[in-house]
Amino acid sequence: MPSQTWTVFRLKCRIADNYLRNLKKHILVHLFVAFVLAALVLGGGTVMLYEVLEFLLAQEIFGPPLVERLLGMILMAFFSMLVFSNLIITLTTTYISKEVEYFLSLPLTYRQVFVYKLIESILYSSWAFLVLSLPIFISYGAAKGVDSSFYGGVVLLVIPFTIIPGALGAMITMTLSAFFPARKTRTLSIVLFVVVMVLIVLMVRLVGGRQLILHTGEVDFDRIMSFLMVGAIPVFPNYWLAQGTLALANGRWGEFFYWFAMLASTAMMAVQVCLWLIPPLYYRGWSLARESASQVEIKGGSSILDRIGAWLPLRTPSDRALVVKDMKTFCRDPAQWTQLIILFSLLAIYIASIRNAAASTSGISLLVPRWQMILSFLNMGGTCFILSIFTTRFVYPMPSLEGRQYWIIGLAPIARTRLIWEKYFLSWAVSFTLAELLMVFSNILLGVGPFIMGLSTVTIFLVSFGLTSISIGLGALTPNFREDNPARIANGLGGTVSVMISLIYLGAVVALEVPLAAQTLLLNYSLRESLLSGIGILCVAGLTAVHAAAILLPLRFGLRHWSRIEF
Repeated sequence: MPSQTWTVFRLKCRIADNYLRNLKKHILVHLFVAFVLAALVLGGGTVMLYEVLEFLLAQEIFGPPLVERLLGMILMAFFSMLVFSNLIITLTTTYISKEVEYFLSLPLTYRQVFVYKLIESILYSSWAFLVLSLPIFISYGAAKGVDSSFYGGVVLLVIPFTIIPGALGAMITMTLSAFFPARKTRTLSIVLFVVVMVLIVLMVRLVGGRQLILHTGEVDFDRIMSFLMVGAIPVFPNYWLAQGTLALANGRWGEFFYWFAMLASTAMMAVQVCLWLIPPLYYRGWSLARESASQVEIKGGSSILDRIGAWLPLRTPSDRALVVKDMKTFCRDPAQWTQLIILFSLLAIYIASIRNAAASTSGISLLVPRWQMILSFLNMGGTCFILSIFTTRFVYPMPSLEGRQYWIIGLAPIARTRLIWEKYFLSWAVSFTLAELLMVFSNILLGVGPFIMGLSTVTIFLVSFGLTSISIGLGALTPNFREDNPARIANGLGGTVSVMISLIYLGAVVALEVPLAAQTLLLNYSLRESLLSGIGILCVAGLTAVHAAAILLPLRFGLRHWSRIEF
């Protein structure tokens, strides 16, 4: 390994060592977060998946092939998200990051810098897959009753599987950035979003998904298996990983080494293609990014965001200026736009699934209140989960992003905490609008009754306050002023704590609302009778306490810390 690359590697190891040493100051918080994360994701997910897989594998006729197809579908979803994640992270860390400018000023070749950033992108994008896939492999191995060699073999399969999407994302990023400025990828991102949506629709139509949904009563096992063939396309790496896992579980070592060789050779070839593309494309794309960044054109008049800010019902011009500044900061960051587009693509898929559920259960949910309640709470839980993703990813980093330029705002005659309040109300307005529209629209698709419609809309109203308070409060309590990448800020320790508290908060809200809904929908209680019953009083008191704690406590601690912090 060249001495320059080794020096960069040692520098990163020193930074990681200093970070770990600082964890001792808050060891109890870190232990609590690690325990809750392991209990919820690893423990709970593994137990639930184990029960499902054990039941399916016990059905000798259709169980094992169904599990095989489901495993392929899940791994295909992981592979697609890994490609998108690597594309976005590579764009941000390899072309826009200020660290790259520093590295290129050193005696390092473009190849060394790109390879280092490629490794960094793969690590950043793959940790979530490793955490989420661990319960799948553990539960499958436990259901099959395999020995410890199974898990070692899975690790060998997963390593090249994570490298392939990283290299593919790097290839796409290098090719696009060589012809489109990296800082002006908003239009390109929208085009990619439209292309992906069209491909998803075409794929569903080609495999017969529309007929499968519209004729649910006529579905047989063969049609279900043909629909799940999407995850069993032999040319995709997710199929190789699934087949290698199945071969391991059944003790077919020859097949395992074949699929491992497929993954490893493809990963090495993908990396080699990246190395071939570096000389003609990387510096050209990086220079184009610098050129587009240096060409700043100041136009007269007000922009669209200025006009929007002028119509907002704000008290003072300073509040309006801060709101417009935050909106412009967000719109000028291509990484933010691309990830927001991915979130909207998930919303489109979610809306489509709601429509399918409404179509396939239209004759059931209206006749059986239990089905209506289940679908409605799944819908409300899904909407709240999407809202928690939005607040953690886009709202939590907002206080940290003010660190390096706070000296400009600090010269203005306004209180420090006013900046946090401005971000809080702006984030709440956007979060509440998106979530409430999604909630009402999906409820209309499901055809729910007035009680569920009222309960869900009120829940979203209160939860939007709570999730915004958690993200803004913890963002002000644990700011990271040394990082200018919102994705890294959200993926750090503070972002992990924020998402865990958000999920616990949402779980408590849904658990306390289920008894109220059960009494009204299943036991035919009136709303007044449900609220005045013993269970109703306890649930209302619990909901009041949970919402009050989520809304007030994070903001109080965050504002107090923000007012005392040194910038």
